[in-house]
Amino acid sequence: MARLIMILCAALLVASTVEAQDAAETMETAGEAGASEAPATEPVAVEETSAGEASVAYEDQSHVEEGDPDCLTKVYCKVVKGMLWIEGTIGPSKFNATKFRSFNLLEDFPGAGLTPQVIVKGPEYGAAIGAQFKLFSIGARFKYAKYDPFDLVTAGLDFGFLIKQVPFVHPYARFGLYYNTTRGGTVIPVLDQLLDNPKTNGGGASIGAGIRVPVIKWISIALGFDYTFVALYVKGFSSATNADFSNGTIGGEIAGTFALTIHPI
Repeated sequence: MARLIMILCAALLVASTVEAQDAAETMETAGEAGASEAPATEPVAVEETSAGEASVAYEDQSHVEEGDPDCLTKVYCKVVKGMLWIEGTIGPSKFNATKFRSFNLLEDFPGAGLTPQVIVKGPEYGAAIGAQFKLFSIGARFKYAKYDPFDLVTAGLDFGFLIKQVPFVHPYARFGLYYNTTRGGTVIPVLDQLLDNPKTNGGGASIGAGIRVPVIKWISIALGFDYTFVALYVKGFSSATNADFSNGTIGGEIAGTFALTIHPI
C-alpha cells in the first residue's frame, strides 16, 4: 500500500513538472510574438503623420476663424492684412476757397470795390502712414494740391474705419483734422499785390469714403473721395492804409483719390 502511494506521488510530481515547463514555453512564445508584432502595429511614421495632420488641422481652424484660410499658403488674400500701412495717393481736386465765406476788399482798401471769388482746380498728391486695428485706424497724412496761382498744403491726422467682413472689396470711411497753408501766393491772389509779406494759414476738417481692394497679401489699392472744409486766414501789412491787414475765408475742397498701399507688418 505504501509502495503504491509513493508511485502515485512520483507520477503526480512528474506530471506537474512537465505541465509547468509547457506553460513557460507557451508564455515565452507569446512574448516573442507580441514583441515582433508591436512595431508593425504602431510605426513611428504613423505617429509623425498623425501629429502632422493634427497640426495642419489646428492651423486651418485658426484661419477659418479669421475668415481667410488661404493667407498662409497663397500670396493673394481676400482680406487686407497687416497692422502698419504706408500709402501714396493721387487724384483730381477742385477748391472753392470762398464758398462759405469771403470778404469785401472795399472795406479795407479804398477803391478796391470787390468781393473775390476764388475757384481753382488741379491735381493733388499725398502720402500717409498709420496703424490699422481690427476695425479702427489712425494715421498721419500729407497732401499737396497744385493750383494756379497758388498751391494748397495739408497736413494732419486721419481716423478711419475699414470693414473687412466684406471680402475682396472693403468699404471704408474716414475723418480728418488738418493744418493748411498756401505756397506760391495767398488764397486771395489780389492780396499778393496789395500786401507786403502776406502769409496764409488755417485749418480744416474732412470726411471721406471709398473702397479698398486687396491685390496681394502685402499690397492693396483704394478708390474714394474726400470733402474738406478749409478755413484760411490771410495776414500782411498794407502800405495803402499803413496798417496790418487780417481777414479770412472758408471754402470747400472735393477730391477724388487713388491710393496704392503697402502693408509691411
